[in-house]
Amino acid sequence: MTSGAAAILERVDPELRAGLAGTLTAHLPGGPLDVATVRALDDRLRVDVEPAVAPRVVLVPRPDGTDLALRVHGPEPHGENACLLWIHGGGMFLGSARTEDAFCGDLAADLGVTVVAVDYRLAPEHPHPAPLMDCHAALAWCAERSARVVVAGGSAGGGLAAALCLLARDAGGPPIAAAHLYYPMLDDRHVTPSARELADAPVWNRRLAELAWTAYLGGRPADALAAPARATDLRGLPPTYLDTGELDLFRDEDAEYAGRLAAAGVPVRFEVVPGAVHAFELIAPGAAVSRAVRARRRRALAHDLGTAPADGSAPADGSASAVAEGPTPTAAEGSAQR
Repeated sequence: MTSGAAAILERVDPELRAGLAGTLTAHLPGGPLDVATVRALDDRLRVDVEPAVAPRVVLVPRPDGTDLALRVHGPEPHGENACLLWIHGGGMFLGSARTEDAFCGDLAADLGVTVVAVDYRLAPEHPHPAPLMDCHAALAWCAERSARVVVAGGSAGGGLAAALCLLARDAGGPPIAAAHLYYPMLDDRHVTPSARELADAPVWNRRLAELAWTAYLGGRPADALAAPARATDLRGLPPTYLDTGELDLFRDEDAEYAGRLAAAGVPVRFEVVPGAVHAFELIAPGAAVSRAVRARRRRALAHDLGTAPADGSAPADGSASAVAEGPTPTAAEGSAQR
């Protein structure tokens, strides 16, 4: 462990530390990384949980003759029934919709809505814009069947969700009711303070981020639809819920994006979670901070979907329609709600 990594570890919430042993950064080999090595390591470390109810798989034809798979959890989307489009994480080159079946199934049951998980194509075999085009096709499928669609995702999935909002706005639809972005991957430039300060962060570090962006961009320069932090005009985007960890490599690019959304008149709720690393609620789901953030996200989703969580908790507290006020939080502030 480097001195930088050790110093960061001392700042991690004690309940989260135990989960770090099973993460990618704890097992990465030294030297240059390649996609095949990281995929093999991810496959070895990943623990999939079977869903209580298997999803229905819908195949949507692509223009090239292949099929896009959508994994549909909960009731069939129809009419006024709200629909949540979920976009999985994995740095654009790892994971699949299937590996998040249990999460999506629980979400559908808890919120009483349809959750559609899109199995988008992965880089580097399918670089930008292929994954985003798959997400747009999934959005169109949802919008054809439901009057209210919310998009959500974590990490790379959060970045794709942000890009999908930009694409849908500029393409004239389909409409998106709200966006929920969990520690999203937004900026390929690695120029923020947290990108330097937290280069050796646990779970997802600078080495992995650089590999991910190289795979996703496929040798082409990034535009705003590849890296939403590059977008110059954020007006007209849907209400957005965004959270990130204090010790997440993406912390400051996420904070800056939230601040720019608010400045553009987009209703935003933003939070930096103290002592939290990337994907903290996944590596230590029983930790108090993980439980609190999951509950806050569910309330925000319930509000924006127009439903109520199964536990009966009031959704208004988590509304993504509360407009951000005040300055964008800095690293020194540690935690802020906007």
